[in-house]
Amino acid sequence: MAKSQSSRTSNDDPKLLAILEGRPCPDCDDGELERDTYKENRAVVCNSCDTPRAQLW
Repeated sequence: MAKSQSSRTSNDDPKLLAILEGRPCPDCDDGELERDTYKENRAVVCNSCDTPRAQLW
């Protein structure tokens, strides 16, 4: 990580996942976004095509 970047673990992080959860996947016709993990990070991932839309690290 660059020195100018800081690691944030605020209470706002889960809000992003909550906002995206349940929305239709923009990459496929059948999927819906759900909370999951992606590469060991909290994420929102399509339940059909497994494409991550957001991940927090």
